[in-house]
Amino acid sequence: MNFFEDIEPPKDGEIFQKLFESKDILIEKIISSNKQDGKLYNQNHDEWVMLVEGEAILELGDEKKSLKKGDFLLICKNTPHRVLQTKEGTLWFCVYMKS
Repeated sequence: MNFFEDIEPPKDGEIFQKLFESKDILIEKIISSNKQDGKLYNQNHDEWVMLVEGEAILELGDEKKSLKKGDFLLICKNTPHRVLQTKEGTLWFCVYMKS
């Protein structure tokens, strides 16, 4: 398996590909289009994300964060967040800590 295989962006929204899952952790690859639906997330687990390729603007609570290739951040549980904008083909590496 190669992280950079099957990375054709969708026409809109995002594609989520599960890479690994156990009872405590979920690892996903996310491929973004340049059209986001603005869905608000508020999860009951921490989420660590890294931008492998592309650019994105996230809303974290009342704050906006611009991300570029190589940037990463921790989204703490119960933090409302959404993807506001992405460059087509933006590629994410995400780790969800379920416990």
